[in-house]
Amino acid sequence: MTNKWSNTNIEEINHSINDLVQQWNISDKDNDIIFDKIIGLQIKKLRYMRSTKYRYMSQTKLAKAIGVTFQQVQKYEKGINDCRFKYLKRIAEYLEVDVNYFTNPMETNNLTFIKKRREPNVYKFNQPQFVERKTNTSHEQENQKESI
Repeated sequence: MTNKWSNTNIEEINHSINDLVQQWNISDKDNDIIFDKIIGLQIKKLRYMRSTKYRYMSQTKLAKAIGVTFQQVQKYEKGINDCRFKYLKRIAEYLEVDVNYFTNPMETNNLTFIKKRREPNVYKFNQPQFVERKTNTSHEQENQKESI
């Protein structure tokens, strides 16, 4: 999983995300790595998007806002560490986006972790041990005795 882009601008980040999407489903282990990298690139892209000509959104500023070190933000953006949901939520709130923004590339490309669907009827309730037995009422028992 090598990256041919330097990710120094939004366009390169988008290319990197598309490259990662194309590598999905090589293996489960790779999917975990790709997921963390896509989340990280989305954080970095959003940070760049929130920067203006006069005001740069630094990793340090973002880190202080969410309660981590700038090194941690750096690791999130590189996909080295996975970003816990509570920090992802804080980033989303601080940068004013929905938390689903970070997983949007996976959603739009229908990328899933789970390959096999569950059986529709996992519990076989029609089997004899699960079928309710009909009990005879006292009236039916009397009729049975009379017929004997």
